[in-house]
Amino acid sequence: MAEANRQSPVYATEFKATLVLVLAVLLLWPASPVFLVLFAAALVALLIDGLADTLRRGVWLPAVVARTVVIALLIGGFLLFSFLAGPRLNDQLIQLTDRLPQAVERLRQVVSQQPWEVPQEWEAERLQPGGGQVLEGITGVFSTLFGVIANIFVVLFIGLYLAFAPRVYVQGVLHLIPKHRRERTEEILHAIGHALRWWLIGRCGSMAAVAVLTTIGLMIIQLPLALVLGVIAGLFSFVPYLGPIGAAIPAILVGLLESPLMAFYVLAVYSLVQFLEGNLITPLVQKRAVSLPPAALLSSQFALAYFYGLFGVLLATPLAVVAIVLVQTIYIQDTLDDPVEVLGSRNGAG
Repeated sequence: MAEANRQSPVYATEFKATLVLVLAVLLLWPASPVFLVLFAAALVALLIDGLADTLRRGVWLPAVVARTVVIALLIGGFLLFSFLAGPRLNDQLIQLTDRLPQAVERLRQVVSQQPWEVPQEWEAERLQPGGGQVLEGITGVFSTLFGVIANIFVVLFIGLYLAFAPRVYVQGVLHLIPKHRRERTEEILHAIGHALRWWLIGRCGSMAAVAVLTTIGLMIIQLPLALVLGVIAGLFSFVPYLGPIGAAIPAILVGLLESPLMAFYVLAVYSLVQFLEGNLITPLVQKRAVSLPPAALLSSQFALAYFYGLFGVLLATPLAVVAIVLVQTIYIQDTLDDPVEVLGSRNGAG
């Protein structure tokens, strides 16, 4: 026993080094998109499990029944929304794909009509892409989106299996860990799941609020296609910082088709919604929000965008949450033996 105690620090160091190496391989290995899909599926399972736990606190139900009810409610809500707003949303989406090339052409004309002199190599005609290039770019974007949609179906399918038997998979992971480190590993996994759950709660609440407020704001200024642009704004707000910028671009282009003043109004609506989201909505939805340093978020988004494209950007923030919790638990707490408040721990025991 004494010999085992003397060796435990060595085992602990080997465990930490192995874990860091495994994470690095998973992120940098060419097949790591598989890891991203599995991670996204785990997020789906965490969301379902969190909603089921909330339901069980109000009404006593077996865990499997609670998860079944949550899944049924989510599917029912999606079908209801599709029935009520689906046809109109589809029509507006088709109109949006038709208007975007027109808006880009309109932007070309506005830029080419500028009165000041610019160097010849900076002429608008050379700076702006041709119509074929614009259509090719839009086609590329939509092909990427179709790839993301295919991944989403895979993620949902795997996520449902994970949600119905989470303990089985957690135990499977723990069996890969040395026995003397399993209890601590389970604590770390719980901390990661707790932080991700609270992050998901904040994001889902913020996404819904952004979609509603943006749609109302665009309707007030009488911008065409307000519904589809509002839905896009809500979906894109899943990605902090970069998402709202990406969502505002098609809306500003549509506004430019109406008039430069309308484009300014659109920019004002999006700026106001983002101000409310950052300073009012998120603090209300998530009173003790899982907040991350902006530099860390943007760095992770650009890094994963470089390696894995759009799907990497979507998962950059929750992966940053995992990385921060791992640093806080494995390095700061276990290695440095310093006290630290783990991300999301103020939100309760979970």
